[in-house]
Parts: sequence; structure tokens; C-alpha cells
Amino acid sequence: MAERLSAAQEALSKVEDQLSCLVCLEPYTNPRLLSCFHVYCQHCLEDIVAHNRQGQLECPKCRRPTPLPPTGVSGLQAAFHVHHLFDIQETLKKVKEPQKLACEKCSVTNRKATSFCRQCTKFICEKCTNTHKEWDELKNHELVSIEKVEGDLIRLVSPNKVTTRCPKHNKSLKLYCEHCGELICTHCIVQIHKDHKYCVISDTFESHKKEILDSLGPVEKQLEATDTALINLDGQHAEIVEHGGKLATNIHSKFDELHQALYAREGELMAELEGHTQQQLKSLSAQREEVEILQTQRSSCLHFVRESIRTGSPGDVLKMKQGVVKQVRELVDTFDPNTLEPRETTNTCFVPSAQLVKDYKVFGAIGTLSVTVTPTKRLNKTRVQGSTSLRFSNTNHQLIQIPSLNIKAELISKSTNQTTNCVVKERGKGEYEISYQPTVGGASELIVKVGGEEVAGSPFPVAVKTPIDKLGTVIKTINDLKKPWGVALNQAGEIIVAEANAGIVSIFSPTGHELQTLDTRGTAIPRDVAVDGDDNILVVDAGNHRLLKFSREGDLIAAVGSHGDGAGQFNNPIGVCVNSVNGKVYVLDHGAHCVHIFNSDLTYSSKFGSYGSQFKLPYDVASDRSGCVYVVDAGNNRVQVFTPDGGYLRRFGKYGSGNGELNCPVSICVDSDDLVYVGENENNRVSVFTCEGVFLKSFGSKGSVPGQFISPYGIAVDQCGVVYVSDYSGNNRVQIFS
Repeated sequence: MAERLSAAQEALSKVEDQLSCLVCLEPYTNPRLLSCFHVYCQHCLEDIVAHNRQGQLECPKCRRPTPLPPTGVSGLQAAFHVHHLFDIQETLKKVKEPQKLACEKCSVTNRKATSFCRQCTKFICEKCTNTHKEWDELKNHELVSIEKVEGDLIRLVSPNKVTTRCPKHNKSLKLYCEHCGELICTHCIVQIHKDHKYCVISDTFESHKKEILDSLGPVEKQLEATDTALINLDGQHAEIVEHGGKLATNIHSKFDELHQALYAREGELMAELEGHTQQQLKSLSAQREEVEILQTQRSSCLHFVRESIRTGSPGDVLKMKQGVVKQVRELVDTFDPNTLEPRETTNTCFVPSAQLVKDYKVFGAIGTLSVTVTPTKRLNKTRVQGSTSLRFSNTNHQLIQIPSLNIKAELISKSTNQTTNCVVKERGKGEYEISYQPTVGGASELIVKVGGEEVAGSPFPVAVKTPIDKLGTVIKTINDLKKPWGVALNQAGEIIVAEANAGIVSIFSPTGHELQTLDTRGTAIPRDVAVDGDDNILVVDAGNHRLLKFSREGDLIAAVGSHGDGAGQFNNPIGVCVNSVNGKVYVLDHGAHCVHIFNSDLTYSSKFGSYGSQFKLPYDVASDRSGCVYVVDAGNNRVQVFTPDGGYLRRFGKYGSGNGELNCPVSICVDSDDLVYVGENENNRVSVFTCEGVFLKSFGSKGSVPGQFISPYGIAVDQCGVVYVSDYSGNNRVQIFS
């Protein structure tokens, strides 16, 4: 009984805590619901509106504004659940003293209650309980035994039933208008809601309740997120406190060392001062002895001569005159006035480290380090080594000076994880130069630490370019492909490969791990791929003479083209590129010896080229940063350059295997520096030219070892100058070069 009494009291206390208005601290009167789901008394909210200069209603707790209906606060939704809590409160007050509970249903006075009916909201005796179980009308009522009531205290009272009546017709509100979202009576149907969809409340309640509960799904997720965030914030709070304690210990330790060093230096200076002072005093003592001798000599001279004249006879005086005068003159001539000036003065001084005393803040700084990283011109121009200018500032954006020994930096290649240690040089005024000489090109990350802790924003992305004369080292290979033809890169640096024999387009991470496959089996023989500005994937369907567009997720967005010679029709298309300047799509039609131009939405625009002197078996197409279009013409062993509309500009290359010569060029790509990379089927190599056709470099030969090719049918180059080559026939791989 004591446990039941305690449980009832605890439940009653919880309920009563929910029945007090946070404004007036009194039990709710006419509770109204705000848009933030906080509840207050109607009169409290009316006071808030009255005292607000703009007449607005802001929640006293969370400050979220609630739009007022035309009728004011009284028009806000009533918080009916609060009324339900008042009913529960009354019931719990009865449960507190179960020995006094009498049946509230039958006419027999003081018959002890044994159960509680949630639907009747009454405590009933054993007889009434049996009646509930026997009568068909009452069989569905939910009964709770008094003995078990302590485990179900809050659920003692069922939700309030809708018993309100229509204010216009004084009829029971038994219907719900789906159109208006209002409770209506039967008369309302005829007069106001005749053409609206409506239904009986009891019939539609479950579906609407489910809809309401389903709408809470995102709120539950947000609540979970906030719960997790609070846990993380508490954890971060603890970490910051712990970290602050460690830093405090470190500061005390460093300044203890500094104090010890200062005390030691103080002792050294005091000893040095003592020695210097004693040296001066010794020098002055010696000088005093010299001056005392001079004084004695001259005093004796004056005394002797004057006494001799006073007491001697004229003859004696004259007799000694010549010798005395000579001695006096010698005494006068040997006198040095400088001997009388002190040889030591008080010019000894203590010279503190004025700069350190003036700028005492150089002994340390507190704050979150924020770093502004600005690539230097040298980094933009150089393809092998680079430097980055860093400025260190505190949270107040004030530049701070940090000993360069406390700054550590390293460059890590994202493709190979190779680490390069950097050299840090102080340039003054809070600016430092971090230089590096990586041996591998490609996307990298610069990690900067001060005192062992990474600064804000670290790691920083750095594009490391390989010099053209060193290009050709295989840094990674993607194997086990099925006749890879075209290769492209998306904005995330993912590698997209068209596997012709498998009928699929595969997507790999920048490190070469397979992420996804776009299954085009049965609908395409993919030859080449490209990526547009929205990261959509374009695939030329050689077998079905079409151009396909897929989303990054692999959904087919569009398919254009068919077999034929008309506008937008193809005859074995095998190359595709997207012009970054005008957004248009260029499709190389191998069988028709021409290039088709499509708008960005894949509507047909135009075409250029024909068989013969212009094209003979063209294989691939690319564009540079100015929008010019490049076509590899395999039959003529050359590269031709056109305007974005197809106007001829220039050509370069001729048949052969020497430097700058081409033998069946089948793939082409232009990088961000307008360097042109050409894959040759017969020479089995990649040749690099300027956009004007000046030969720079070639790498590769026929074979299967790393760095060799058998038909390099696809080429892509990233912003760092890393080259991706599809090794089509026999090797079935994509090789990545730096």
C-alpha cells in the first residue's frame, strides 16, 4: 500500500508540474497553444500582446513569434490535452487514498471500488466490474484493477471525447470536412460544405491520427540529432575543460622554465656587475695613490722653498736658487692634469632586452589559431615544387608571431598517401613561407600544426603538378576491367570508366576503389564518357547510335539520337566532350566522319566535318578552356582544332613514330593549362603538345608492364596534371600517371 501511495503521489506531482503556467505560476486558465507548442493562460498571453509595442506575440520561453488570428489570443488553438491533465489530476487525488474510494457508478452508497474504467472515467465496484464484462455495450471498455493501478497511473483517464456542438446549428459535431479541416454538423453540409469532401469523425480519425504521427518522424530525427548534439557538446565541453587544464599546466611549466632562466640570468648579471664594480673601484684606488703622491711632492716643494726663504740668509737663498728653480720647473713640467680626472665613472648600466620587455606578448598567446593560406605565384607556375604563404592570427584577427620551431607542416598525397615534410621559414609580421618538394603529383593535403595541435582549417587542399619532363610514372592502376574505352573525372575527383565489353559504366573513388556501376546492359555499348557542369554523366551508345545522360546516382535522364544521316542521327558515335565555355555537348560520329553539336539540354544544334580531306576515321573530341574544339583524325594522323561552332583554326601532327609525329591517334584530352594529350593506337604511347602543336613529351610503349599500353583509347587529366589512361585491348586496365 505504501508503494502504491508513493507511486500515486509521484505521478500526481508530475501531473501538477505540467498544470502551472510559466508566466503567472498558477494553474492554467483557458490554456492556449502557441506555434512553438508551448502553452500559457489566455490572460497571460493577452498581457504579453498588450505590452508589446508592435502588438506581437512572442513565446516567453523560446521567443518564437506566433501569428495572431483575427480574433486575437482567444482564437488560438485550445490546449485540450491540459484539460485532460486536469481530469487525470482529479483521478490521481482519489488514488492517493484508495481505502476511501467508493463506486462512482452504482446507487449503493460507499460500496468499495475495485476497478477503474477508462471509458467511463469512473471507479467502479466489483458488481459494476462484472456488469462491464457481461454487457455487450460495455465489453470493449478498458478496466484497470485497483491492485495494479500503480503501474498505469497516467493512463487512468481516456482522452476527452468530442462533445462540442455546432455554434451555428446547435447540432453535434460528428463530421470532419477534409477540405476545410473543420468539425461540422449535418446542417453544415447543406449550407456551407455541400461540395466538400467530408466523413464521420470516428471513421477518419485513425487515418488522420496516423498522418499526424507520421509528420512527427522528422521531428523525432531532429530531436535525436539535438540529443546527440547535446551529448557531443557536453563531451566537447569536457574536452575543452580538460584541454584547457593541460594548456594551463603547459603555460605554468613554460613560465616556470622562463622564471628559472630569468633567475639564472639575474644571478649571472649580478655576478658580472659585482666583478665590474670591483674592477672600477680597484682602478680608482690605484689612481688615488698616484694623485696622493703628486700631492705630497708639491706640498713638500712649497713647504721647503717657503721655509728656506723665510729662515735662510740671502747668501743661502741665492746659493740654492738655480737648483731649486730647476727642480720646481721639472716638477711643474711633469704634471699631467688628466691624472686628476677619475678614470672610472658611473657609466656602467643594465641593458635589458628592450624588445622583449616592450613586446612581452611574444612570450605566448591564447586563442584559436586561424590560418589564411594564399598560394604564391611560384606555386601556380611551377609543376614540381611549390610554396604557400601562411598568416597566423588569433581569434581577434590580430597577427601573432610564433617561433618557427613550433610550426610543423607536411604534405600528404591523396592518391598514394606519400608524406613530404615541409620547410617553414619566418617572413615577419606573422607571415611564414611553407615550401615543399613532393615527388608525386596530384591532389594533396597540407597539414599545419602549432605546438602539436592542428590549426583551424587544416588540412588545406593543395594541387601539386608534376613537371612535364618527369611525367610518366605510374602511381596507381585499376585492373580487371572489360575493354575500358572512355575515361572521365567528376567534380569529386571520382574516376568514370566506360567498359565496352561489359556494357557498363563504372565509377571509382580517387584512390581506385569501386563505388558504383551504371548498368547499361542491353541498351548500350558504351564507348566514351564525359561529365557536364551538373555532374551528370554522358555516355555515347555506339551500338544503338545514341547519346545517354545519367545522373550521378545512375538514373537515366535522357536518351537522344538514332541510326541515320539526319539531324541528331548517328552512325557509330564513339567520342563525347562537354565544352566548359558554352556548355554544349560535342559527339564524335566515327562512321559519319563528323562532329555533332548539342545544346546543354541535348536539343540538336548543328554539325561540322565530312569524309575526305577534312576527316578520315576521327576517333575522339575534346575542348580547351577557351572553348576551342580538338579532334583526333586517325586516318590522317593529325589533330585538328576548330572554333566552338566548327570553324577551322589549325592542325598539327604527321605520320611517324618520332617526337611530335602521330600514328593512328585515337584519344585526346586538354588540361587546365591547355596542354593537349594524345593517345596513339599504333605507337601505343601518349604524346603531349601545347595547344599550338609544339611537342613537349611522350611516354609509354607497347606491352603489358606498368607504363606500357595496348591501345590507349581514353584519356583524362585532372587539375593537378595527373593523367588517367584507359588501356583497352588485352591489358583491361586504367593506368594513372604523375
